[in-house]
Amino acid sequence: MNKAASSRAGLPANLQRAIDLAVAAKGVGPVVLHLTEVAGYTDHALIISGRSDRHVGGITDAIVAGLKAQGVAPIGSDGLDEHLWDLLDYDDFLVHIFYHPVRKHYDLESMWIDAPRVELDLPTDVMDTSGLEELAAPNPMPAFRGGSFGAFEGEFDGEEDPDLVGITGELSAEPRDPADDDDDDDYVDDADDEFDDQPDDDFDDAAELGGSEDLAGADAPGEADPAVPDPARRK
Repeated sequence: MNKAASSRAGLPANLQRAIDLAVAAKGVGPVVLHLTEVAGYTDHALIISGRSDRHVGGITDAIVAGLKAQGVAPIGSDGLDEHLWDLLDYDDFLVHIFYHPVRKHYDLESMWIDAPRVELDLPTDVMDTSGLEELAAPNPMPAFRGGSFGAFEGEFDGEEDPDLVGITGELSAEPRDPADDDDDDDYVDDADDEFDDQPDDDFDDAAELGGSEDLAGADAPGEADPAVPDPARRK
């Protein structure tokens, strides 16, 4: 059993790198929870917010590309078709990249209220989510990333929210097909995009801050043909 780290310096190197990559891509409000004794299937979860679906996709791509450059690829992923709640599984840690209203709706931090929170010692402007509080919530909300990757089986049974009742989903083992993505789909304004009225000025700089060379040559998440993660692998 891994001892809970009280500060960022005690976290695994790859998780520290993921934090740096997310912050460089202008991710907001990062939180790291120590889950070993709470969830059992992983040691840590990094939770971070973006201000639009395109921004969430950019944060996800920055993390995947940056860790791939270190020889580390996710063993599973989920939500990459919508970029409202992207989930990356690196076995000993999970990364949840949220469009901020979705993060507020599902509130994983309250669900894991007993999990120790790691002190990240990041600047106030990185931690401050107040500028995201007025963003419009998506309709409908994305499906809950449930099962062993967000809740215990049956934990939400009987809740009024139909998105949560009986959900036991797992991470997808399907590789992401780059043919599904146009060259600039995630980064070019679309007149029909639900979130186009949200400001994305800072996101224009995300690739530069996160390492545009890595992103330009990176394969999309899942191309390593990851194996299906075993929900009981850490039990």
